[in-house]
Amino acid sequence: MPPNSASAPIRARVVPSDATTAATVPGWRLNFAAGFVPLIAGLTTLVTSWVNVARGDAPLWTGLGQLPFSYSDLAGVGPGAAAWLELNGSVGGVNIVAAAIAVIVVSRFALREGRRWAWWFLAFCLVWVGLHDATLATRFFAATGQPVMVLPYTYVALMTAGLLRSRRAVFPNPAD
Repeated sequence: MPPNSASAPIRARVVPSDATTAATVPGWRLNFAAGFVPLIAGLTTLVTSWVNVARGDAPLWTGLGQLPFSYSDLAGVGPGAAAWLELNGSVGGVNIVAAAIAVIVVSRFALREGRRWAWWFLAFCLVWVGLHDATLATRFFAATGQPVMVLPYTYVALMTAGLLRSRRAVFPNPAD
């Protein structure tokens, strides 16, 4: 017996009449691309953390260079120092990846459609994650002499450009 058409799911997409279409929201692709920057950074953080734990006697690897001590040397600092570094590297890397995926998904499926909440969420990510990471990365590079990794600055630049380009489409001037 054929299925009842009344019970079949409706696959129509409901779009409010005042919704902005993908073609009219410039800049969403910049925010979408920006999300891949912390994805790379988070995965790098996880990998370097795991490699440093696995190779405990080798100089601590940062992804671009090495620090003048090993993971095993941290035992001399205190009984929990090595575990603390492992916790920060692993939890930090996982959370960076999660935030990156959130930026990618929100940019693609909400900012692209002109959702105001998406613009505010991405602005929050720019300030909370982007500016914080760029500031702390700069301090790290200056303190350790490690090569400057451009990922935090790339994220800030792409997020800022994307939000500025999409602002007028997401928040149209009522006088226009």
